[in-house]
Amino acid sequence: MSTRWRLAATIFFVLMGAGAQQAFLIPYLERVNGWSALRGSYLIGATYMTMMVGRVAHIYLFRGWSDRRLTIIGSSTYLTFTMAIFTVAYVDSFLLALFGAVVWGMGGAMMWAGTAMQMLAIEDEAGGKQYGTSMGILYASANGGWFIGVLVLGNLYERLPQNHPSLLYAAAAALTFIGVLQALRLPPTTTAASPSEGGRALATAVQTRSLIPGLLLLAASLSFGLILGAFGTYVHEMYGARWVWISASLYAAMRTVLSFAGGFVMDRAGQIPVLVGSFLGGAAGLLLTVLWLHPLGVVFAATMLGLVSSTVPVVASAMVGSVDIRNRPLAYGIVFTWRDVGVTIAAVGANVIGLKFDLQAAFFFFACVFVLCGLLSLCLRRTSKDQG
Repeated sequence: MSTRWRLAATIFFVLMGAGAQQAFLIPYLERVNGWSALRGSYLIGATYMTMMVGRVAHIYLFRGWSDRRLTIIGSSTYLTFTMAIFTVAYVDSFLLALFGAVVWGMGGAMMWAGTAMQMLAIEDEAGGKQYGTSMGILYASANGGWFIGVLVLGNLYERLPQNHPSLLYAAAAALTFIGVLQALRLPPTTTAASPSEGGRALATAVQTRSLIPGLLLLAASLSFGLILGAFGTYVHEMYGARWVWISASLYAAMRTVLSFAGGFVMDRAGQIPVLVGSFLGGAAGLLLTVLWLHPLGVVFAATMLGLVSSTVPVVASAMVGSVDIRNRPLAYGIVFTWRDVGVTIAAVGANVIGLKFDLQAAFFFFACVFVLCGLLSLCLRRTSKDQG
């Protein structure tokens, strides 16, 4: 098995286990420990807030670590979290769960940096410069693992006996462990580049070429978190539980397919058409949901939301391939810090948004946000010319 596909297998199984369990974390903790939904959302918020900080912090804290070591240690923290939540079923400790979430957040930043840098290095060695295709493979593996994991763990969760619900996290840990084993099979890599000046992080953060992709990622991830919660509620109220399942499954499946397709198209048509098309497609999907009160309208919207949340991260990460190899880890960390800001806000605020605003008005608002992001994507062309 080539290094490319070992990386894909690592991400696939880690997301199939520890990644997919996020869909059941809050109801599981309610069932096992009687914790409130808000308390469970604090764990998700703590995870992504730590990941947000860890995107850059790990470069300084673990200076000199290889990309392979970052991948191995990072994927192991996903396993640590599933084991912590398994233990919480028997030892009712919020501090234990919070500790697992913080460790997982830092490890998530490390794993994604390690796998992304290795994928970009593979393209460097091949000389093809098809960074979009490589990152498309990585994200398609992640989304595919998450999709299948939700199906597997969801069916298991429904069939578990009342007195053994913790078997859900035993299964999630087992799947994640397969991913860790795949990480251990990765060949040695060179030492990850480390910035020599602390001020370089701030300089990179405010550069337009990093700022615009970061803002696009923030918009995509924020709308992902907020709309995902509101979208399911809207569909359930308007059309019934059946269409929630259909739209959610289609959304996850489209993310898997479109992650690879977006990277493939980017290498041939450029990043601008992919970003503009994705955001305008997302806007069209949300507007159709408001204007056409029919189940097929929400199916189309789910597909378009999958388009946005699958292609934007692929394009943003592939753009890092054009950065000098010494600065790639920092550039990748800075860009994806914006993404974690959006997820962190959405993890705690999704339920509040749904209660305070009319859902159709919220859909229209985010459609406008997507249109603005499509226009902002056009600025990348001018920026690349100015800085090239």
